[in-house]
Amino acid sequence: MSWDVTVQRFSKIYDSVEDIPDTEACLPIGTGEEVRRAISKYFPSTSWADPAWGVFDSDSGSVEFNCGNDEISTGFMMHIRASEAVVSAIVQMCRGERWQALDCSSGEFLERVPNPENGLNEWKSFRDQVVGDE
Repeated sequence: MSWDVTVQRFSKIYDSVEDIPDTEACLPIGTGEEVRRAISKYFPSTSWADPAWGVFDSDSGSVEFNCGNDEISTGFMMHIRASEAVVSAIVQMCRGERWQALDCSSGEFLERVPNPENGLNEWKSFRDQVVGDE
């Protein structure tokens, strides 16, 4: 169980999912190596033992980067089990790389909302109800 956030690049920065026209398609974000290098700038201790699946572990928790095996990537999924501390790094990464991070539970772009950690906190509350406090 994790808070899931998907990352893509579009032809422009959108404020919300509703703004994305049906004709829009995700643009390439780079080769697998370029994407891993970009992620590692913001999450420097990420292990890439499996190049398709990076794992960032810290005192704040973990983030798994499901990048897949495509030669040219059009996005990746993050599976987050961490505190709010990682959210600012996600927002910085997306702003720095001109990517957009879509909270799969709320449908909001993290870098476009005033409180991007809200989705994580809602997920943690749900998780605690389902599995109990950790």
